[in-house]
This record gives sequence, structure tokens and C-alpha cells, in this order.
Amino acid sequence: MSGGPRVMVQGLGERLPVDRPEDCASRVISAVGAGLVGGGIMGAVTANWGNVPPVLADRPWPALKHTGAIMGQYATTFALVGGTFTVVECTVEEFRGKKDIWNGIIAGLAAGAAIGMRVGRVPVGVGAAVALAATSAAVDTTGGHLVGSGLVNDGATPHRPIYPYK
Repeated sequence: MSGGPRVMVQGLGERLPVDRPEDCASRVISAVGAGLVGGGIMGAVTANWGNVPPVLADRPWPALKHTGAIMGQYATTFALVGGTFTVVECTVEEFRGKKDIWNGIIAGLAAGAAIGMRVGRVPVGVGAAVALAATSAAVDTTGGHLVGSGLVNDGATPHRPIYPYK
């Protein structure tokens, strides 16, 4: 990916230059892929913590199918949210010709509405839209990371000693 601009990505306490494409198609593919993977993992964890119906408890194949179905539901929802957010953010950014906080807020509202449509309940969609828009605004306001500069490690909290096991 040598053709794209270099973007600074924070990692391990410092900012490292990383080649990352900035075109909309690559961003959408990346968001949907991350949603599928993250949702699949979340679905696997949720399926294993949930109650397994007694009919499936003694048979491995139906239990695996049940887990796979839950993983698919979560993966689809996460991919829908990531894809919707990225498509709307790219579209608004292209339409307005600006890269600012409002693109993410509008995209968060659209992604929340997509959750509401998937669930089929308007109050869920409104709540998710407000939550995603607020989260996007918080991330954009703090420069791409929620810690900010000096908000957590401000020197007011004394160092916490770590005592080794004996």
C-alpha cells in the first residue's frame, strides 16, 4: 500500500507511521470485515455464556450449530453497523467537502438507525443512534482516542506500588 497517504496510528504508547488507505471502498471493506470478526467473537462468547437448551446439551453437532447461528447474528449486526457508519461518513464527507466532527455524528445516527431497523423497534434505534453519535463525537473531539491528552495521567494520582509475590 505504498500509494496511499501515511496515517499516524497510536500503538504501544507512541505514534507510529502506518500505511493505511483512505479511500472509501477500502474503509468500508475494512469496517465490514472488522465487524464480521468482532461480531463473530462476541457471538461465540455470548453463545457459550447463554443457557444451552437441554435438547442440545448432550449432542455436540446441534450445540455447534446453535453457537454458529448466534455468531452469525452478532457478526451480521456488527458488520451492518460498521458498514453503515463508514458508508455514511464517506458520503457525508464527500458531499460536504469537510473532514470534521459532524461527519461522524451523522454517521453514528445512521448506524444507530440501522440497529433499530435490524431489531425492529424504534426506541432501540433512537437510543442506539444517540449513543453512537455521542461516542463518535467523543472520539473525534479527543483526537481519535478517548484518553485524550492529560485527562487520565495528570500527575494528581500518586503512583501505585506493585508488590511481587513471595
